[in-house]
Amino acid sequence: MDIRQGLALIAAAGALAGAAPSAVAQDVEMLSSGATAQWRMFSESDTSTYLVDMASILRNGDEASVRIARVSKRLEAGDYHHVVDQFGVRCGPGETRVETSSDIAEDGVTADTYPADEPWTPAPRNSFDEAVKEMACGEKEPSRAPFETIRAWIDAGRP
Repeated sequence: MDIRQGLALIAAAGALAGAAPSAVAQDVEMLSSGATAQWRMFSESDTSTYLVDMASILRNGDEASVRIARVSKRLEAGDYHHVVDQFGVRCGPGETRVETSSDIAEDGVTADTYPADEPWTPAPRNSFDEAVKEMACGEKEPSRAPFETIRAWIDAGRP
């Protein structure tokens, strides 16, 4: 399955799910293949922590896709709000873009998924986008322990 087929499958599953929150949440928290997610923390800022789902990486020739979660450091206990972005990556030219973005509500259920329609842009050296490219293209892998869901990572104390 190539990247476009995988994204089409995710979009079709979301459309079939309609307004059923549990089906939509499954699209974001679980892979369409049914494989277990492997969320690993790889970066942080003053306000957010970033995790990559290493099991979500799909490669097709020189292109790849990967899911990245952004979780606020200012959440109360039991608040599972976060954002999951689906990145597209061109390994050779070192370009990235956000293809879709999903807002996950406080209860951990997908509130909204929308296309980002960003253009391809070069990933500058030592940048967040370069880290995304390196992981998606198999050049680097975070050393942190994997978690099957963002909820499990939050409940474990955000290690």
